[in-house]
Amino acid sequence: MAESENNICLVLGGCGFLGSVIARRLVNDGINVRVFDKEGQDTYRIKSVLGKVDLQFGDFSNLGDLTRALDGVSTVLHFIGTTIPQSSMNDIKYDVETNVIPTVRLLELLKDHPSTRIVFASSGGTVYGTSAPEHPLSENDPTEPISAYGISKLAVEKFIKLFSFNYGLPYAILRFSNPYGPSQNALRPQGAVGVFLNKALKGEEIVIWGDGTTVRDYIYENDLATAVVSIVKKPSLQGVYNVGTNKGTSLNEVVKLIQTTFSVECRIMYQQERKFDVPYNVLDTRKIQNGTGWKPAYTLAEGLKEMKEIAPPSS
Repeated sequence: MAESENNICLVLGGCGFLGSVIARRLVNDGINVRVFDKEGQDTYRIKSVLGKVDLQFGDFSNLGDLTRALDGVSTVLHFIGTTIPQSSMNDIKYDVETNVIPTVRLLELLKDHPSTRIVFASSGGTVYGTSAPEHPLSENDPTEPISAYGISKLAVEKFIKLFSFNYGLPYAILRFSNPYGPSQNALRPQGAVGVFLNKALKGEEIVIWGDGTTVRDYIYENDLATAVVSIVKKPSLQGVYNVGTNKGTSLNEVVKLIQTTFSVECRIMYQQERKFDVPYNVLDTRKIQNGTGWKPAYTLAEGLKEMKEIAPPSS
């Protein structure tokens, strides 16, 4: 792909879990894709499309690397993240320094690319904070995050809106629920579905923080990818959009589904709940459905069945 070719979608963090899912989907939909990730990042997740993307390595905090990556780009898909909720609380300063500040530098560069639209991967699972039980959260609900991770995501959202208001930056902010799928690294301590499944197949103990009644909205990676592409293909859309399933599942129910789908027994150890874990989080996705026609195709049970087809047998 020529460096000067126009109408390129730049996927920042395109070798990671979500970024790779998006990059593969974009390529399959015939869209020109440039993937940007850090030096040394494994490319195994995008192996199937390596010959069809412009792959660049660099430092997200390096202005020269970012400037080079932005050449000829019409859409920036920002999927770089250095922390998860747990690690963000262990080092809040690092979270801000590696997520918020480099993104502000990116926004400064985009002032020189007035027609380039940014699509930011935010966190519907954390930016809203605590909410009343049985209340799916809409984009108009209050945002009161209780983790540094959620605060950083919300801060980036605010900066994007600031640059849009002052400099006309086109944008879409996507607040994802809890994604899962075969592209996820189950060894990373985030994502209950992948972590629990990995433990179950290995016969290892599953740790649940709290009593297992914590409810989340789990979205299969293919559904997340089609949601992002639906936004990319509607460049006139601007604003904040929830991306989830409108369906809540407790941690205890996740375990039961894994046991049923994979015919395994799960050993569970319940530990004291963590303060930064909200008890209930389900997203109302009517806005993106009305704006693009997108809707999720997979229930959690159906997503697990898809994962069963590629999962290694339990020993």
